[in-house]
Amino acid sequence: MATRQPTRKERREQARQERLAREAAERARRQRQRRLWQIGGALVVVAAIALAAVVIATSGGSKGTTVNNGGSGATAGLQTGPAPWPPEYGHLAERLQGLGLPGQSDQIYHVHAMLRVYVNGQQTQVPANLGIDPNGQFLAPLHTHDTSGVVHMEADQPYPFTLGQFFTIWGVKFTPTQLGGYTTGNGNVVATYVNGKQVPNGPAYVMKPHDAIVVAYGKPGSFPTSYKAVFAQGL
Repeated sequence: MATRQPTRKERREQARQERLAREAAERARRQRQRRLWQIGGALVVVAAIALAAVVIATSGGSKGTTVNNGGSGATAGLQTGPAPWPPEYGHLAERLQGLGLPGQSDQIYHVHAMLRVYVNGQQTQVPANLGIDPNGQFLAPLHTHDTSGVVHMEADQPYPFTLGQFFTIWGVKFTPTQLGGYTTGNGNVVATYVNGKQVPNGPAYVMKPHDAIVVAYGKPGSFPTSYKAVFAQGL
């Protein structure tokens, strides 16, 4: 007796079910990975606190003594050279501690903005995996997963994340007058535009869901000030 072949409709339904199963498995994998990063991040913070206690105890609490460890807090390891800028991981945990941001969680507060960066009229890439420890120990509440420019803001509480905090996690110096190794002067500016409107103090700007952000260095008119931000489904 011949075996009945599935109809075209049945094959489409089977393919749809297989796709849904793959997507569910990928979501579960990402959730497990985030839990591991959260646990690792907590361990990093505990270790940092313990180290600080040891330093204070061994210093004898003397006043007027400054310890220079090659850069501390949120400014440690910031890049001040020419673009493009890779993610700076060497001092990432130190900068995160200096920023004092809330814990990472994609269940409570989870929104996205989009960022494009221009230097002298040329777009420079926002790298993938910004804010993600390459050793898998922690995940910053501000991070990227790819080079699309999508900024993920994920925290265990609603929080006013700023554009400057994102650049700090990236590891690039960003002020109203400096972007990496570029400073204002000779007709060149450091400018920030959000949804087509100029922001006077870009680093202090609090990012909103689905913002289309431009940060640029160069002469006015050499870079675009707006674009249509397209987010993947679910972002």
